[in-house]
Amino acid sequence: MVSIPQIQSLVSDVCHKMGEKFASQDAINLVVATGIVESRYEYIRQMGDGPARSFWQVEPATCVDNLAHYLKHRTELMQKCATASLVDVKHWQNFDEKVWADILEKNIAAGIVHCRIKYWRVPKRMPSTIGGAANYWKKYYNTEGGAGNPEHFIDAYRKYLGNA
Repeated sequence: MVSIPQIQSLVSDVCHKMGEKFASQDAINLVVATGIVESRYEYIRQMGDGPARSFWQVEPATCVDNLAHYLKHRTELMQKCATASLVDVKHWQNFDEKVWADILEKNIAAGIVHCRIKYWRVPKRMPSTIGGAANYWKKYYNTEGGAGNPEHFIDAYRKYLGNA
């Protein structure tokens, strides 16, 4: 497993570079916890033959959705995402899932950005409790049909992040 304090620092740095509104402590904790629950910071490819990549198990289709339906209409934010991830903005204008599979697998910051954008696009307020974060993750990130459950999220959160 990667050092959690180093991941926390990287997530914080990337979120701040996206803009202060993306960098609340609750948001940083949620992104860090998502990586713990999704991959234990051990895997950059989905187990089996699934499409998800990065520690945050972002699917390339999710990247394309973020790009085509959100960032495309917010060019200033798109540039900030490019800067935060050190990925040329031309790639942020590219809707090719194969390209994004490669970027997610090779660039930790790109996974952070897409995880954070996915949560940002949720029309419900981000919770500030561990239990609320677990349910939020399950419903909006893992999805109701996904294999994860809120209890696992809570256990992982407390094990690696304490009761923050």
